Amino acid sequence: MSLLSGSIQPPLLSLLSSTSAPSLSPLFRAVTDESKDSYIVSLSDSSPAQAPGSSRSVPHTQPKGCILHDVVHIQSSNPRQTYIQAGCSLSEYRKRLEKGKARDDGGLPLGIELPWMGLQVKRLGRRHMSFEVGIVDNRGREGSVRLSSFKKNPTVHPHRSPALIHLPLQLPQQTPSTLTPWVHIPVSLAPLIQLFHSLPRPQRHASDDGDDDDEDSRKRRKVAELPSGTFASVSYVRVYANCRVRRIWFSVDGERTIQGMGKGVRDEWELYAADEMA
Repeated sequence: MSLLSGSIQPPLLSLLSSTSAPSLSPLFRAVTDESKDSYIVSLSDSSPAQAPGSSRSVPHTQPKGCILHDVVHIQSSNPRQTYIQAGCSLSEYRKRLEKGKARDDGGLPLGIELPWMGLQVKRLGRRHMSFEVGIVDNRGREGSVRLSSFKKNPTVHPHRSPALIHLPLQLPQQTPSTLTPWVHIPVSLAPLIQLFHSLPRPQRHASDDGDDDDEDSRKRRKVAELPSGTFASVSYVRVYANCRVRRIWFSVDGERTIQGMGKGVRDEWELYAADEMA
């Protein structure tokens, strides 16, 4: 059971568009922690954000190259607990189903069958950012893929539920000639499935990202339960603080899909609205 099960999916599917109203569609839920600077809001990209109860504006100095649209702003000093998410983990849904709680507010897995994911995001100053996607193989085995700007080495965490691979996210360095801090991140999902079997596991107490598995959750997971084979669908998408988001979408063939669309679609997807940098 998934949100899009049984539906015909177009070659280009927009999951989030900040130019729509509302910017954060009902597909998404916003989660914040209790720190006073945790804040998720829709605002103009040229505006800084100030969380209720906080005297600090984020970003402190607004960079040039803002786009002329509203965007989704996600900030927190505790980014692991502050995020937006569409869909839910297939593993989580199955657990709720077993307990008879499938209709709770956790939602349904997305069931998006398009193998390319794209994001338009902007990092908040020098703060790090992460995003995560749940992928399901053709036998219904699920894994999570997280990409983080602070991550140095790729690792696999097979004892998590679902199993996790954590990859470095290399964002371009900003230079005086950079037109905008906004970046377009394409991700081909199908090849990532094999990484669950090929990446090294982190050494205990030596992880560069705090992703060591808890002792209480170290139940032996069979290798056969890890995703393998071919890509089938996406179960959920999660974007953590600290960043701004303009668009999240899926496509059948990445950039080729967008370039094959009409001029109106190509113009909508490009970042033409960026201000010039002095």
